[in-house]
Amino acid sequence: MDSTFFTRLDEFMQYKGLNDNKITVQAKIAVGTLGKQRRSGKGLSYESIVKILRTYPELNPAWLILGEGEMLKKNEQPPANLVTILEIVSGQNAIIKKQHEKIDLLISQLDYIRTQISTEQEITRRIAEHLQVNTGRQW
Repeated sequence: MDSTFFTRLDEFMQYKGLNDNKITVQAKIAVGTLGKQRRSGKGLSYESIVKILRTYPELNPAWLILGEGEMLKKNEQPPANLVTILEIVSGQNAIIKKQHEKIDLLISQLDYIRTQISTEQEITRRIAEHLQVNTGRQW
């Protein structure tokens, strides 16, 4: 790693209000590693860079390592919280179940009404036949 890596790391540290000590503590890197590597002109180990990138997920790895792109990753939509999704689905399933129960009840009521109408139509037909036979008039 050349000094531009540390220049970019310093820029990120300034942006976040960090210093070498804070990064080493937060990223769980051996104390003094950044300062020692910075003074010796040597780069950081792969493991140390990975720890930094995992600790600061908003930091763009291509920018830090290669100097390409923007310092921060583009604002990506984080995946929805799985628990929230499951709660929504569970709530929707409960609503759907109640709607199915209501539909079943309405179908039963509709069948009952159809039976009543059919019965009333049959009674009306018989009365009309009876009147026709008794009066000779067609109803």
